[in-house]
Amino acid sequence: MNEQSDHKAGYLAKKQRYDNMITLFGRKPVLEILQSSNTDIHRLHLATSNKSSPVMDEIEELAVSRRIDIHHHNRQELSRISKNARQDQGVAVDIVAPNYQSLSELAAQDIGPGFELLLLDRITNSQNLGMIIRSVAASPLAGMILPKAGCARLDPLVFKASAGTLLKATIYHCANTSSAIPELKRMGFTVCGLDAKATIKLASLQDNLPRTLVIGNETDGLSPEVRMACDQLVNIPLANQVESLNVAAVAALVAFRKVV
Repeated sequence: MNEQSDHKAGYLAKKQRYDNMITLFGRKPVLEILQSSNTDIHRLHLATSNKSSPVMDEIEELAVSRRIDIHHHNRQELSRISKNARQDQGVAVDIVAPNYQSLSELAAQDIGPGFELLLLDRITNSQNLGMIIRSVAASPLAGMILPKAGCARLDPLVFKASAGTLLKATIYHCANTSSAIPELKRMGFTVCGLDAKATIKLASLQDNLPRTLVIGNETDGLSPEVRMACDQLVNIPLANQVESLNVAAVAALVAFRKVV
């Protein structure tokens, strides 16, 4: 029984460690990450089919000089790690990201008056996601929640669009938006969805309750099930018959709504 308990504890510790990592791929992005001495890198993955080139040689030299663990894989194995065989260019890297963690790790004692999060619902454009991350990192928000299903993955395009802030923003991951909402309510959050047809203005939310604000897909906004699950719906009034804003602009307005 003790042996089984130890095995389970070891598995859970390993799983949590990998849950707090971000894997990026591509030769240029990986080189830039290796060149940043402040980035904590767990492991470098290389395809055995890679041929020598100035970029590949520099990647390996930097990894060796920083004493980073290097693993070699065949192309099929590497594609399972990168999850993007078409664009990984035979290179991937596991980054230790202490600000990237499961929503279940959010401690109840950390949630108090004024604690606000941004929850994404089906944000599929990598550039939009990167810009949203940049706004969250720079804002007073306590962080954002990124579902693993339905949203763009954290990839080199997101990293580039975030202008290097991907590892600075507090990001909680969850399975999907719909499953996150009841969990947030159990934690004491009021969940407010951004909806163009809502009658309550975003600026009217003056109370200091713990709150999660949900922004939806670039084209059709919140999904029907997410809209129904929200405690209330709010909108951003638009002038001059403008029908909508880019979702990254909406995220910036939400993120800085208390300080501008």
